[in-house]
Amino acid sequence: MKYAVIGGDRRSAALAELLHADGHRVRTFALERAALPPEIGRESCLQGCVYGADCVLLPCPAEMGGCLAAPLSEESIPMPRLLEGLWPGQLLLGGRFSDETVTAALKGKLRMADLLRRPEVAVGNAALTAEGALCRLMEHSDRALWRSRVLVLGWGRIGSILTRRLQGLGALVSVAARGRRDRAMAEALGCRAFAYEELEHCLGDMDFIVNTVPARVLTEGMLCLIRPDALLLELASPPGGFDRELARNIGLQVLSAPGLPGETAPRSAAELLKKAVYAAMEEMEE
Repeated sequence: MKYAVIGGDRRSAALAELLHADGHRVRTFALERAALPPEIGRESCLQGCVYGADCVLLPCPAEMGGCLAAPLSEESIPMPRLLEGLWPGQLLLGGRFSDETVTAALKGKLRMADLLRRPEVAVGNAALTAEGALCRLMEHSDRALWRSRVLVLGWGRIGSILTRRLQGLGALVSVAARGRRDRAMAEALGCRAFAYEELEHCLGDMDFIVNTVPARVLTEGMLCLIRPDALLLELASPPGGFDRELARNIGLQVLSAPGLPGETAPRSAAELLKKAVYAAMEEMEE
């Protein structure tokens, strides 16, 4: 099989290596700063990369602000321009495509699938993100997580997995969630649970606050209640759970770490993606 790996971070570079190790022909584009073995082709133009490719692999997520997500490239590539360079009938795989990209791809007669919609990728990515979050918290604080008071905002895949990992390290975990069922589950696991509107009563007690919700759940007034020595970690995509600039301006310690698996576990993330790519291609053939 011939694969074109375009854009992305260290996950994409590791995925290219894994596909090559499986005996496939792999070409890359918009990965100029990636550390790749010489056997993997680096193309200087998009058309040269995708020509004859059975599958075109974009990052997960594939785009940011209408352009290809390509932090390891010098070039900014609008998604419409990228799609115009593909051939009708080619298989396009990536993650979290915008509605505009999906519409344009279908008009261009491309076959496509969103890898982040596959449960094995979504859950595996959440587990890797939770592990990476622990690394960031320990790296950037002089406190141990053991016996620390940690507030996790959100009870989705990442929030629920992170809560269990924190408990395993001896942290005293509180959870904020919108749904009653989610709060009940958090309490059943031994956590304190709050609705978002109840957070004013507990924010001043927290040593760490981790947000997993891609919506503003901490108001400006709530930020003023957080202790200056507490550490805030933002894991969600924009707009995030709080105003990071305001938080920094009032003297809070803020870390922003979206896409953590690409930083802390790119090889493991690439292994997840490789299995998903093979499964998606097999399903397309059926």
